[in-house]
Amino acid sequence: MLTSFSPKVKGTTLIYAIFYGIICHLTFVIAVIAMIYHMFYGMQKSFGNFEGTLAIIANGALIIQFPLVHSFLLSKRGQKLLNFLGPKNVARSLATTSFTIIASMQLLFLFMFWSPSKIVYEMPHEFLGYILPILYFISWILLIIATVDAGLEVQSGALGWVSVLANRKPIFPPLPTKGLYSMIRHPIYASFFLAVITVPSWTADQLVVSLILGAYCIFAPILKDRRLMKRYGDEYLKYKNITPYMIPVKNIKNT
Repeated sequence: MLTSFSPKVKGTTLIYAIFYGIICHLTFVIAVIAMIYHMFYGMQKSFGNFEGTLAIIANGALIIQFPLVHSFLLSKRGQKLLNFLGPKNVARSLATTSFTIIASMQLLFLFMFWSPSKIVYEMPHEFLGYILPILYFISWILLIIATVDAGLEVQSGALGWVSVLANRKPIFPPLPTKGLYSMIRHPIYASFFLAVITVPSWTADQLVVSLILGAYCIFAPILKDRRLMKRYGDEYLKYKNITPYMIPVKNIKNT
């Protein structure tokens, strides 16, 4: 637990915390905007300029780095690494903020520096051109709601730097079971999955992005179930047994 700061250390620590908070929330907002914008246009507005084989290699690295690094940082080894990223006396407390900064930067690199293929698919039916944009933005609204339900302070990275400002150990919120979490266990993943499959513009690039990120949204919650089981124990087991995975249907274990 954090001890009281001396006047000299306190001033330096406060600067670190505020700096981390500004970088965290700035990159978080820009990353979200970049995702919404670039997927809306089927990844054709990105700034990468590689072509041919180089484009395939560069884009492959960009799309793979997110699930691999993201999953690693959520693991026990990744958490240990996060505890060393920052000033020694507060790095552990800033871990959630550091995680959000890294995740946001990963998404920024993916969506900003993708090299477009210019291969655009025509909609098989004209009405999809009207329906998909609506479904796309509904998916993002659901994602925002799910993020708030999960605990905005954790999801946005605020928990870390705010705890340092308050001179206390970060305290994670209770297990979320209200709102969208009363219907499914992983509404954030489910909402993002809907976002990647309801994009208004379908291209070869977007197809690759949707397949890989969509698969990650489906399978990553398996690992999250394990992490939450370790954190909340029997409380999470009870919740898991009565709440479906990602589809809001009656859980078989509850019959």
